[in-house]
Amino acid sequence: MNIAVFSDKFSGTLSAIEVLDIIKNKFLDSDIKAELFSVTDGGQESTEIFKSYNFQMYESFETSNCDNSLSVVETIDVNRNIFFESAQLIGINSAKESMSINSGCLIEALQKTEILGTGGSKTVDFGIGLLSKLGMEFISNGETIVDPIPQNFSFIDSVKSTNFNSNLELKVLSDTKIPLLGKNSAFDVFGPQKGMSKENIEKHKLEVERLITLIDKELVLGLNPNEMYSGAAGGLTFALNQILGFEIESGAKYFVEETNLIEQLKNYDIGIFCEGKFDESSLEGKIIGELLKEFRGHRYFLGGQYTAKNENIFTDYFECGPEGMNNPKGSLEIATNALIKVLQKD
Repeated sequence: MNIAVFSDKFSGTLSAIEVLDIIKNKFLDSDIKAELFSVTDGGQESTEIFKSYNFQMYESFETSNCDNSLSVVETIDVNRNIFFESAQLIGINSAKESMSINSGCLIEALQKTEILGTGGSKTVDFGIGLLSKLGMEFISNGETIVDPIPQNFSFIDSVKSTNFNSNLELKVLSDTKIPLLGKNSAFDVFGPQKGMSKENIEKHKLEVERLITLIDKELVLGLNPNEMYSGAAGGLTFALNQILGFEIESGAKYFVEETNLIEQLKNYDIGIFCEGKFDESSLEGKIIGELLKEFRGHRYFLGGQYTAKNENIFTDYFECGPEGMNNPKGSLEIATNALIKVLQKD
């Protein structure tokens, strides 16, 4: 049997590379041979994962992150295109609450970037912070709000674009097809992961809708927050695509094409797919869902939780369960041991 293991990150607990190290050690103990692949859809940890495929750092520089502290970040040369992972500056591990930060800190990095990976963010400002840095003014009672953050959105009563100008040129990678607003919006799906309560989510959606109306009144672009791909990185992709006019592409498709991973899938009889939580969004542009579309062998899920409605996607499931958040390494070792028993029978 030819076995391959594909792992995305387990958000908030283990990196993709850490997951694979745990599985590798358990497989070695049981004399099971497998090829191990860390995978990404352009979101959190993309920088390190691209480097694991022998893509090289293009530039390292220091800049402010969304916590207003300094971070050393990297761009990567991916087949002669300069890639930057936005989660390096607005990632889910931010120490601040999502309603108190924005995307404005990305401005310097984007001026050095050709391909932007989104996803894995803590932000929920749908790009307002970045637009502000580019000269769009968000006004309250005649005064411009210098650094607009979501908790202050309710004070904004008008938008001015006189000094708004973008000299950026980007292709944008989205890690999800989910829309900014509408049914199963980005805030409904990802808000809880970013510490938002149900009540806050509903209030925030109303404010976002109101602000989009104000922006569209000023720019007359026919903005549509219900479009697919508009909800990644707290709605940053909405601003990048519909307001700034940048092309949006699936980050998962970009990754498998640039690494030639799809071509390698046919070499394996068994695929083990690892993700922190496999739910409906996993099939809406995420990397594991993209790989599953192409894989023709037996499929096993090994991860934190499986909550998707379709129970026929995998041959079998091995979950860390609730203990996965408290003891991620130990619970993954237990789940891997259970998988090993099944593989040894085969």
